[in-house]
Amino acid sequence: MVILLLLAAALRLIGINNVSPPGLEHDEVAHWLINQDILAGNHAIYFTDAYGHEAGYHYFQTIFQVLLGDNAFALRLPSVVLGLLGIAVSFALVRRLFGKSVALLAAAYLTVLFFPIFYSRLALRAIALPFVSGLSAYFWWRGWGRGGTQSPVHHSPFTIHHAPFSFAIAGLLAGLTLHTYLAARSVPIFYALFIGYLALFHRVEFKQRWKGVVVFGVMMAVAAAPLLLYLLDNPGAEVRVGEVDAPLRALLAGDFRPVLNNGWAILRGFIGPGDPLWRQNVAFRAVFEPVSALLFYAGVGLSLWRWRDSRYAFLLLWVSTAIIPSLVTVDAPSFIRMINILPVLGVFPAIVMHSLPKLSTEKTELSTGWVHIAYRMGLLLLFVANIGWTVRDTFITWPGNRDEVQFVWQKALTDGAHYLDNSPAITHAAIAGWTPDSMDEPTMELTLQRDDLTLRYFSPNKTLVIPSGLPAEIIRPTILSLHPALEAQLLTWSVESAAAATFTHYPLGQLPIPNPALPNDTVFGDEFRFLGLSALNTQPSALITYWQVVQTPPSARRMFVHLLDESGEIVVQDDGLDAAASSLQPGDLILLVHSLPLPATYTLRLGVYDPETGQQLTTDAGDSFLILAQK
Repeated sequence: MVILLLLAAALRLIGINNVSPPGLEHDEVAHWLINQDILAGNHAIYFTDAYGHEAGYHYFQTIFQVLLGDNAFALRLPSVVLGLLGIAVSFALVRRLFGKSVALLAAAYLTVLFFPIFYSRLALRAIALPFVSGLSAYFWWRGWGRGGTQSPVHHSPFTIHHAPFSFAIAGLLAGLTLHTYLAARSVPIFYALFIGYLALFHRVEFKQRWKGVVVFGVMMAVAAAPLLLYLLDNPGAEVRVGEVDAPLRALLAGDFRPVLNNGWAILRGFIGPGDPLWRQNVAFRAVFEPVSALLFYAGVGLSLWRWRDSRYAFLLLWVSTAIIPSLVTVDAPSFIRMINILPVLGVFPAIVMHSLPKLSTEKTELSTGWVHIAYRMGLLLLFVANIGWTVRDTFITWPGNRDEVQFVWQKALTDGAHYLDNSPAITHAAIAGWTPDSMDEPTMELTLQRDDLTLRYFSPNKTLVIPSGLPAEIIRPTILSLHPALEAQLLTWSVESAAAATFTHYPLGQLPIPNPALPNDTVFGDEFRFLGLSALNTQPSALITYWQVVQTPPSARRMFVHLLDESGEIVVQDDGLDAAASSLQPGDLILLVHSLPLPATYTLRLGVYDPETGQQLTTDAGDSFLILAQK
């Protein structure tokens, strides 16, 4: 186990600081923002940010953030720790049920498989579920006894007369699973089914332990109650559920086909094709390679054959309930939604591996004949092959996917941050990204090592921000295009682009001087100076407005442009400023592209407003807008 845990740590720790994953995903950044709320004193049993988050993992993750600072490594290390603890818990659980040999084989699978390694490398809360649920199951079996038809383990301090204590811990942990991740809703379903099975088919043992089972149920209810009461009082808190539960809604309406299709996809996902989403897997990669997959299915068959043995019924019911979250949602098989399978995932191939040489799962020494030596060597080669397969997909295949992985994990922003870290002469920069008002700024804050940079954030599809401080650069992901008119304007100012692997940057030696066709000089609200506009000879027609920041706005702002007819009515309008207002600095230039069908002569009305309140900023003359006419 020491060797397995050291290997597991290496496979989970190497390169987690933005090598693989290649950057920070929005969900990971959202976790950090929630942790920031916790550190600011905003405590909750459930956080409604980012589609809704159970709180348990966040409080655990915040400890690492306090100790190690704000960076990707500190965010992801809690998942590494929980992944390693999950292996240890699975080993302890399986050893109690099937002996040390089976437990070691099962733990070996959790050590080397891509599925558990992948979610142990992400700063996401899902990996907390299998650890807590597996620990709950371990204490359940300490309370119940070894399982099957065997008697309790009398040499343990947790003998039958100490069972209520073990059941209490198991129930507490079962309730706490609901505070980890949404898929934990399957845990109470599992225990309800398993207790029902024991009451029906193991009546003698159940009668001996029913008080402990009651204690278990009470403790689970106590631990789960705060979250359940909150969700009952706030039924709209779980926004994400309504976005992915189409198969469940079809099932409730009497249409079984989506759930049946999902069931078939999940069943074959252990040998392939697996999870179809690159953000959750190497797309369509199976859980196991073919040999282990066949052993897994054989283990399921063996468990079905021995279903009257409570140990095997436990395995079957655990897996059957762990897949429910993927069964009733879209994109099956979704490995993250069936992550609670991990505590028992390796048991199925392990019991077959252990049974083949001697047709028994009892704990006995294998013979030393050459057949068994060859068999053990074959197992070793199988695990070595799995290590190679996992290493390739973890460090090459998955992070190298440009279409989705590098996009979702914002590799361009990571590379841009590294570039700025290694360019000390640059003191100001404007960062083009996808979410300038929300995620771009915290992403750069978590990635940058420097704290002496002044950054602006904008979306380049219709907006360009040029920093006033020099020396400066504009940095944008190469896959995120700058509007052609804005690119052309930079060229007229002799600002040329330089391409790196994933981002494009524009060095600025001096602040460009705008020369609009219709110059102006109007200040709105002591925040923005309107410098003028130029019509673009494009199809469809458009214009560029030029602005300069007078002072940093206190909240979000938008510029509006209305094309008016002869009676002063609006023919068409366009609003702009896709930039984080709080990042703008006095003197910054802002260029906005407005798509308007301009006739030969036209009248425009333009101004600035607060998009949250609708209130318009006034000019020095007290007007809430400016009228411009081209005749």
